[in-house]
Amino acid sequence: MKIDRSSIEKFIREKVEVETLTDAQIARLLNVGTSTVSHWRNKFNIKPADKFKRKFKEKYGPDALECFDMMVKNRTTLQEIANYFGFSREYARQVYNKLYRGSYSEHQRQGRYR
Repeated sequence: MKIDRSSIEKFIREKVEVETLTDAQIARLLNVGTSTVSHWRNKFNIKPADKFKRKFKEKYGPDALECFDMMVKNRTTLQEIANYFGFSREYARQVYNKLYRGSYSEHQRQGRYR
């Protein structure tokens, strides 16, 4: 059986970049080993999926990211964000850093001087 390179690349790219699936999840779909999917993904220069957003939505609800974003835009404190979601202020800071790639305190300072 011959495998079409472009179709397998398209399939893996969609599963990783759109659906944010892991190599193991893709392997189960294709009925192959995880190392096979990892090999193909590396061969096609596809980075592993960033699962953080998907996991955050699964744990805190489908609208959790939008809610977090709205709270950030409204300049809500990290402690208030943490209280709303039920986690620590430190985890709220880590979530902000993961989503926005920066410091929340810097974000707050920039807003005061505009």
